[in-house]
Amino acid sequence: MSSRRAAAAVVAVAAAFAASCSSGISGSPVAAEVAPPTAADSVRQAVTDLGEAAVLRYQGGMTASGSHPATFDITAAGSGEMVGTLTLDSRPATLLVVDRSIFLKAGAEFWAALPGISEGPSKGTAVADRWVRVPAGLIGVEPADVFTPQVLGQNLLEGVDRAGDRPLADGEKAKVGAVDAVRAKTGKGAVTVASKAPHGVLKVELSEAGESDPTSVRDFQATVTDGSATAARFYQDFAASAAQVSAPVDVLTTVQESGHTFDACGAQSCSIIVNFTNPSKVAVRVSVRGNWVGDNAPLGSCETVAGPVAPGQPGAATCTLAGPEWAGFYQRANSVPGSHPYSVQWSTLVLADPPDLTKVTARAQAKPADPAARKTEGSNYVYSIGYTDGGTDVVWKYGSVATKFWSEHADQQLGTCLGSTGRVCLTTLVTATDDAASAQGLVLKLVTAYKQRTGACPAGQWVACGG
Repeated sequence: MSSRRAAAAVVAVAAAFAASCSSGISGSPVAAEVAPPTAADSVRQAVTDLGEAAVLRYQGGMTASGSHPATFDITAAGSGEMVGTLTLDSRPATLLVVDRSIFLKAGAEFWAALPGISEGPSKGTAVADRWVRVPAGLIGVEPADVFTPQVLGQNLLEGVDRAGDRPLADGEKAKVGAVDAVRAKTGKGAVTVASKAPHGVLKVELSEAGESDPTSVRDFQATVTDGSATAARFYQDFAASAAQVSAPVDVLTTVQESGHTFDACGAQSCSIIVNFTNPSKVAVRVSVRGNWVGDNAPLGSCETVAGPVAPGQPGAATCTLAGPEWAGFYQRANSVPGSHPYSVQWSTLVLADPPDLTKVTARAQAKPADPAARKTEGSNYVYSIGYTDGGTDVVWKYGSVATKFWSEHADQQLGTCLGSTGRVCLTTLVTATDDAASAQGLVLKLVTAYKQRTGACPAGQWVACGG
């Protein structure tokens, strides 16, 4: 059911009470001055808006756990998906996050520098340029605890009252790109917001972020760009990118090799059989990839997957090279007198399960929730905040939040709406849905329709309004 609550009374009554039993009240109503939002109010509202974003892009730097300097350019959805680049100790990697599972693709030098990767002269080479599933502790950061919009918003809200009770315009002036801004301190750092209402967040600074020591980060600084208006495209592109992670490597699980043999080497192909044992407590799939050389010249590569191999059991993988390079080498070896050595250098890697893209695919295909088929229960709630002006309902902001306590979340913003408009503001539930992308799509649809009617976004709108 809808909720309509007043933020505060805007009329005060000056009254003199006589010492009698009369129920009458003398005096006349007097209009009370409505104070504009304080800096703390404005920053709190800006951070609340940031937490509701469908998609945010972060560009900046931090110190990952273990004192590793890092830079990043990461786009994160409110539903948890992330894509971008993460550079640790000046070594870049491509990053994908699906349901909190972290997948990286990087060069050999990136993996060689990480602790926990098997030692040896070829450390990092075996997984170079392959998708790898990694635990957060291996890279010193849990992306979900740092970059998810709602989580970041909660971190920034701590100590937001430090922004002060003076008007935002009196605060520390700043510039972010070409945008005039104001920087305000919070409990864990600072937030820089646009000088112009609705004071969208432009930059964030946190002294620390994360849930635990192995993955908490320090000195987090990032510029922020709202990408909610292109959320549908984000999900579509993300689904296409994540589909390429079909055989990720598990760098923390290994098998024990027990020998190898060449097999069936003839005019058309040659194979190497790699034998191994699975010492782990779970069944594994094993990838063998080999690079072949003959007469000191490359002959090509082979790749195969064996398994699943049960815990404690032996297994074997046959990797076969076939192609014109091998055929030409074999012909020369049998027609040209002399020695014709050939060899193969291979890697034996355990594969992790690929990401489950069921939810991602559904979000890529999601349609905006239908307010005409209004629901009051779900996992995501779309609401509006507005007021009445001369008998006309005016929307101040549309929002969505993934909690059944949407009304409490919305009511906390009523004071800022009152202070900035001078009107008693009310909250209304538009509809509920069980899909985050559908809720976010409806917010965009409502904002777009409002802009088409009026030529501008609602006065308090930041999400899906181009920052």
